[in-house]
Amino acid sequence: MKVCSVSLRRLVASGMILAFTIIPIPSVTAQGIASIEDLPLSPVERAQQDGTALLLSLTEFTKLVLQNNLDIAIQDTNEENRRWALSSAYGAYDPTLTLSTTLSSNRTVSTNAFDISTSAGSTTSDSFRYGITFRQPLKTGGSISVTHQPGRTSTNSNMSTMNPSYSGSLNISFSQSLWRNLRIDNTRNQIKLANLNIEMNEVEFRQSVTTTIANAQTRYWSLVSAIRNYEIQRNSVRLAMINLRDQQRRLEVGTIPPIDVTTAEATVTSRELNLISAEDQILQAQNNLRQLASSDRNSDVWKRVIVPTDLPDFIEYKIDADTAVAIAIKNSPQLERLRMNTTQLNMQNRLSRENKKWDVSLSSSFQLSGSAGQVVEGYEGRYKPSVNGGLPTYYKMMFSDPGTNWSVGFNISVPLRNRNLEATLAQQEIQKRQYLMQERRDEQNIQVDVMNALQSLESSRRQIIAAENSRRVADLQLEGEVKRNDAGLSQNFRVLESQQALAQQEYSVLQAQISYKQAIITLQRTMYNLLETSDFSIARGSSSNVPDFR
Repeated sequence: MKVCSVSLRRLVASGMILAFTIIPIPSVTAQGIASIEDLPLSPVERAQQDGTALLLSLTEFTKLVLQNNLDIAIQDTNEENRRWALSSAYGAYDPTLTLSTTLSSNRTVSTNAFDISTSAGSTTSDSFRYGITFRQPLKTGGSISVTHQPGRTSTNSNMSTMNPSYSGSLNISFSQSLWRNLRIDNTRNQIKLANLNIEMNEVEFRQSVTTTIANAQTRYWSLVSAIRNYEIQRNSVRLAMINLRDQQRRLEVGTIPPIDVTTAEATVTSRELNLISAEDQILQAQNNLRQLASSDRNSDVWKRVIVPTDLPDFIEYKIDADTAVAIAIKNSPQLERLRMNTTQLNMQNRLSRENKKWDVSLSSSFQLSGSAGQVVEGYEGRYKPSVNGGLPTYYKMMFSDPGTNWSVGFNISVPLRNRNLEATLAQQEIQKRQYLMQERRDEQNIQVDVMNALQSLESSRRQIIAAENSRRVADLQLEGEVKRNDAGLSQNFRVLESQQALAQQEYSVLQAQISYKQAIITLQRTMYNLLETSDFSIARGSSSNVPDFR
């Protein structure tokens, strides 16, 4: 049923566009129109003939804009950007692994009896040490780290019982704030702010899409107006040329003076100029629509001629003022953004108050140590330690019979005064009151905008009624003036004036109908209910339709 309805509307639109066409020939030339049969086709009619027409209903054009509009595509990428900002905020909890190595050599001159070595006159010591540190920040605001630092040392000193020797330690440390920044700290606050920015982007995106839909629909009806205006102007030319032909016949039989023919010719020329201007309005309206519906200046839509299939029929839009205001306040992105700003300020205020607390922190560590090495020859009989061995013995020693070391400590820092923080808290309270006043102001502005939009809608409705009555009267006046002129009771210039008056009234009806359609769009835009769920889903993928970013 819906497909048949669309096809019927397109058929009606095609009939409307071709209503005044006599014979399809090229457009108006600088020399003017040669005869009534030379009445030109509009750009839309020529496109229908050569196959370049792109027939679109208002709904179809809106969806095309949502898929391909660059403004929406740019706004669509903001969400991705803010999600990366959220990922960056979580980066504060990323673990780190640090590796370090140290190779050193030390040579000293022997100056006493204890500096005995295998090399006369000096003692040398070579060592190689490496370290591995793993650190993990905790979401409670603390941190835990594990460090392992083993090493190997060799020397020519005769005083050493092991050569080479292995030693090292495994240290586990933990730190945690117990009061200040226990429930909230700067990192967790930044994560909350990043999440709030994503929600705010949703509001901004909806506002951008709503604005684009309103612009698209307004321009759509502007194109309909330009096409209908072209038909009105062409019909005006046709009537003027019929009048000129009749005047020429009367001049031939000598019933009128030549000045009447000259006047009729001047009228035809003037209306031809109006027809040229009407064609230019169609071309400009086409470019405005293509700009909204294209993500690439080389896209196919720039090679097609958009033909609107919806008619500017009068369908009354009814809604009471209280309901409209309530919907506008509920859907308003300005108010939603202001509420989010207040939430953001409350989060900052909570962090500021947290920083006023005493800083009570816990730090603890636990260390395992071990050593091993090759016993120097000559000590076997007197000294046979259990640590005799290489690197495997060192690790066995550290975990089976290690040396241990642990510590636990508390730190308390008492802020005696922090005027910087006190000023920040005072400013935040002032800003909260400002946000509250701005919310009241914006609600009033929304109410004024809705009331003005409703008034414009009612004025447009009354203008349609008045314009229809004026057109009916102008049509009767022209009909009567033609009959009077045929009976010799009137003059030709009165017929021309009546023709022009009828054309003006027809255009006034058209403008009133278009103004009513645009007044509905303005009201819906003020209430922010232009955007449907399906439209939002279509707009969400608009950035992927840009050719360079597919």
